[in-house]
Amino acid sequence: MLLTIIVLCATAYIGLCLFFFLTQRSFIYFPRQRQNNGVEIIKIDTQQAIVELSAGNLKNNRAVLYFGGNAEDVSLSLTEYSLELSDVALYMMHYRGYGGSTGKPTEHDLRQDALAVYNRILDHHSEILIMGRSLGSSIAIGVAVQVNPTGLILITPFDSIQNIAQQIAPFLPIHLLIKDPYSSVQLAPKIQCQTLVLAASNDGVVPAENTKRLVKALSPRITTLQTIPETNHNSISVNTLYWSCIRRFAENVFHTP
Repeated sequence: MLLTIIVLCATAYIGLCLFFFLTQRSFIYFPRQRQNNGVEIIKIDTQQAIVELSAGNLKNNRAVLYFGGNAEDVSLSLTEYSLELSDVALYMMHYRGYGGSTGKPTEHDLRQDALAVYNRILDHHSEILIMGRSLGSSIAIGVAVQVNPTGLILITPFDSIQNIAQQIAPFLPIHLLIKDPYSSVQLAPKIQCQTLVLAASNDGVVPAENTKRLVKALSPRITTLQTIPETNHNSISVNTLYWSCIRRFAENVFHTP
């Protein structure tokens, strides 16, 4: 009887591990189709996919390259960012499977796409500030360690998806199962540009300790942490302090008048 119970429990546990392994990306990526049809769209062929960017203010010499959250339609975000950052060109990447971008999202592919996008817009702008929100913060970090941009803004960032998943499911061997760990904390020490970290005071998606671990891995010489009060993971950009911090940081890192 005991042996039967052990076999059933082991079978159920292996089944749970297999379920997580096969479906994990459906818990990370929530592709959104582009809802704002009034924005300018730029298409970049990365050789592996056609990546779309929602763009605006393109005549400016200075630029912001933005990587959004895992459920964000960046075409909708562009309207607000264009109002708040009217003196810079804005590029917002639609991940593979998002907007009109082809392919399916994986960490490896999104990181490759992001670097290809940066290199392409570098031909048109002398200074580029990289911004990443939530999932996009890890993609932004990955680009920043390779190109050393004008500056880096990380919004509601985390140390790694692997660590967050392990906290949610401590009974699973996440480190053996996860395909897209997004380990920002391993890349963080390599960042050399000025970096602004914006955290939400009541973030229920990215626990405060996960953001703190990332900040600790960044060089204190180049890092500023600002917690936006009375906000959560999704409402952080509603607070006026959010925008004043971003504008002040951009003014400090950009050199071209």
